[in-house]
Amino acid sequence: MHLERIQHNYKLLRFIFSLALLISFTFFAGTSGLKSSTQVVAVFILFVYTAVSFVTLFIKKVSIIDTILDVTFISAFIFTDFDKLKYFSLLYLFPLFFSGFTFESRQAYSVLILAIFEYSFLFFMYSEQHSSGYLHLILNIFAFWIITFAGLRLRKDLQIQQAYITKLEEEKKQAEVYKKLYRISAELAHEIRNPLASIKAAADLLAEGKTDKKLIDMIKNEAERLNKLLSDFLLLSRPKESEKSLISVKESVLRFKELFKDHKEINVNISGNPYVYMSEKAFYSVLSNLIKNAVEWAKNKVVINVYELGDKVYIEIEDDGEGIKPEIRDKIFEPFFSTSKTGTGLGLAITNRIVIENKGNILVEDSSLGGAKFVLIFPAGRKNESFDSR
Repeated sequence: MHLERIQHNYKLLRFIFSLALLISFTFFAGTSGLKSSTQVVAVFILFVYTAVSFVTLFIKKVSIIDTILDVTFISAFIFTDFDKLKYFSLLYLFPLFFSGFTFESRQAYSVLILAIFEYSFLFFMYSEQHSSGYLHLILNIFAFWIITFAGLRLRKDLQIQQAYITKLEEEKKQAEVYKKLYRISAELAHEIRNPLASIKAAADLLAEGKTDKKLIDMIKNEAERLNKLLSDFLLLSRPKESEKSLISVKESVLRFKELFKDHKEINVNISGNPYVYMSEKAFYSVLSNLIKNAVEWAKNKVVINVYELGDKVYIEIEDDGEGIKPEIRDKIFEPFFSTSKTGTGLGLAITNRIVIENKGNILVEDSSLGGAKFVLIFPAGRKNESFDSR
């Protein structure tokens, strides 16, 4: 359980307990007609304590002052009638345990010393009015120390356990990184081996004297494929730094509409003229990958919606194609994962990395057109923005 939750629960339980004690004691004092002035004082102390407990519910941070107030209020409450309320010394145990569990040992023992001092003062002050021997005082002081020590011990054990869990999580993440690296390396080798095999086969045939334009074209196409694959992989592993600038999303989207308009029907809906602040090359790469994919998978239509909401710019790109199956949505941004025969499987991985590095987000949803819908979310660029805000 998180420490903040424990602290909040402590404050909540303290308020509930103090309120219940106030109600029950007020009822008891009321039935006796409030004949004793000490009963009136006790009710007043409980009322103040309940009010303070309620106010602290709205203060997130817990400090040593909380436990000091608890100990002081308990002592003040016992002060009203030690002989009848001496069993309320058990109330000291709660703030003492909590201080040991929450604070460092120096602070916890400071609260312990305060509790021992106040209770001992009350014990000797009312020594003539009660029959408790010194054994009772010693046992209470010993209980105070034991409960404080238990809180400190539990805190230390939980810290050790949390450190161990954190270490295991880091090792697990590191193992996942290596596992992904090995898988990417294997897939890269596989992707390179295929075009190399085609180039070698074509070269062998040419070496035998079989001159055919198809063989030359095969070598050329496979070499271009290799070059694109390695260029994309380098871009994924180490993207080039480019100067950032304000980019009009409207102009960029309309430019891509003109580029792909002969392939499929492209409808563009733009609200206002939003800007983003990032590398122009990187932004065009993101739009190019997503719009190209939408055009490729669409049956007839692609719809692009652009709007600004708050301090975010939204770009929605959807198509009327087959869509993306739910079981592979978590995989489409992984390197070399592709359902296209002509793709390298790096386009969406590069897109995802560019979006994240520019403090954006990318979502995948079902389109109302029947296909896939990609939603890009970027921080809105402002016209007075002329520096890298990272």
